[in-house]
Amino acid sequence: MNAKKEAKLSMYNAVLTHAEANATITATVPAFATQVTTLRSIYNDIIDAAQNETKAITGVAMDKTQVRKIATDLALQVSAAVFSYAAATSNNTLKEQVNFTASDFRNMRDEMVVPNCNNIHNIATTHLVSLAPYGITTTILGDLADATEDYADIIATPRNAVAQRSSYSETINNLMKDADALLKLQMDKVALQFKTDNPEFYNAYKQNRIILDAATSSTQVTGIITDSENNQPIAGVTVQVVDQPYTATSNAIGEYTVKVPVPGTYSIAFTIPAGYHNKTQTGVVVTLGQTTTLNTQLVPLPS
Repeated sequence: MNAKKEAKLSMYNAVLTHAEANATITATVPAFATQVTTLRSIYNDIIDAAQNETKAITGVAMDKTQVRKIATDLALQVSAAVFSYAAATSNNTLKEQVNFTASDFRNMRDEMVVPNCNNIHNIATTHLVSLAPYGITTTILGDLADATEDYADIIATPRNAVAQRSSYSETINNLMKDADALLKLQMDKVALQFKTDNPEFYNAYKQNRIILDAATSSTQVTGIITDSENNQPIAGVTVQVVDQPYTATSNAIGEYTVKVPVPGTYSIAFTIPAGYHNKTQTGVVVTLGQTTTLNTQLVPLPS
């Protein structure tokens, strides 16, 4: 969802919040009250579509990255053992066949990962008996084969996700057209019924109908993560919006920024591999076009 759509979504929310907070007034004009209910339904559908639009790409990309890392880490483990065996037996041809570094795997094109992992698996299988002293077992080779197959299955998924995302984007466009028509052709007209008897409500409604520019500020959560005992910054903390694909990692001075394109109330988890207790902060309110500051401290594990 782009900034223009986010700004319009904020306007819908402002109108709904105002109308629903003054239900006794809107009830005096039943047609308007019904229109508010309809707008709320459209708004909720837009939020659902926007979340699905974001997940369609981000979540799949994260899954693909994780599956690729599992496969290439196993391939690197096996190839390193084969390389060591080849060096010990002066088999230069074999050494070159498995001469891969972690950097090679990181920079490898998607379409080359699977054949290279398969080649490493096949070579190791051929020399399995000789590789036993190097820690290579049938279990490890089976794990490598499974991980490679998993990655082969997921390679095309992001491409399919693009089509899914386009579908959700079109849904958002159509829903916003419905919301705009409802506001312009019905609610704005009926709202005139409040102008005389409830001028404050009417004037606030008109003010909330103005679309503010959300492009000048990002919808995001930012903060600093520190040690609860010495207040020193903690680097390498994974910050994850629970049940959403929005994530970030704290830098050397403990700072992090998580982009959260869809406003709402979330739980945010702070995790680190070692040294500290993990933590989850609930009830974090993210407002469209605004930065929510969430500083936190992690408690060290007992030494």
